[in-house]
Amino acid sequence: MSKKAAPAGTAPQNPAPALGELDSFDWKILAVLQQNARAANIEIAHRIGLSEAPCSRRIRRLEELGVIEGYGARLDPEAIGLGFRAYVTLVLDYVTGSTAQEFIDRIGEIPEVVSCYIVSGGYDAILYVAAADSRAYSDIVFYKLRQIPGVKDVRSSFLMKTIKEAVGLPLLGRDAGRPAR
Repeated sequence: MSKKAAPAGTAPQNPAPALGELDSFDWKILAVLQQNARAANIEIAHRIGLSEAPCSRRIRRLEELGVIEGYGARLDPEAIGLGFRAYVTLVLDYVTGSTAQEFIDRIGEIPEVVSCYIVSGGYDAILYVAAADSRAYSDIVFYKLRQIPGVKDVRSSFLMKTIKEAVGLPLLGRDAGRPAR
């Protein structure tokens, strides 16, 4: 049974395991799944040097621990009509417990906000927004983002060209087949 991602603004159900809980087979499984999340268990088992049953148990354990948060397909934004993309920085006027929760709730209701991160520095949040075109994007900014109580400033940087977009995370653990740093 795979673990579902926690709703926005809630703590994960299972705390992340300590790195010591992951052995070389776990790291290899993660590497294979990041390359191809649709790989069959038999293929994964063969590639990492385990039989199918232990490989399947390890994958299930990694899901239950929350190391594997889920599986998904990467889509071409332009092919599905979302070719206008931007990174948006927000500055909040004031932050209290209730305004923070309202911000989280309202951002969660905007489907065009693909990702939202609370950050340190000169602004409070960074959003990745996907829209059909500049008019649709403008509507998102003026009728959704700027309507959230406490939003003081909205600034946009539009994506012009993607140079690199990683499929997964760098597996820097010693057992991932890479030298320790």
